[in-house]
Amino acid sequence: MSNANKVEWLDGTKPKFIEARYSAYLSWDLEDLGINWDDIDDYDICRGQLYIKLKNGEEKYIDSWSDDNVDYKHGLEEILILDEDWNQVEGLNQ
Repeated sequence: MSNANKVEWLDGTKPKFIEARYSAYLSWDLEDLGINWDDIDDYDICRGQLYIKLKNGEEKYIDSWSDDNVDYKHGLEEILILDEDWNQVEGLNQ
């Protein structure tokens, strides 16, 4: 247990949120998508969406979100204690 409850808090600095950050993996099976690696001219990933530009000029945007992408048992990366403005509370975060 911490001594967090024995502290007098300045306005706006009292912990309000506990946030957990997990790692998640997104993957796209090119074979299942009918895409040959040799046909790809360029690719990018933004906000969980794969963008592929093919050498023939065709562009594809492919999502890969599902709840099973997060490993809740082993994927915990960080726990944060945050104030009302979502700032880390000094002394309570590792």
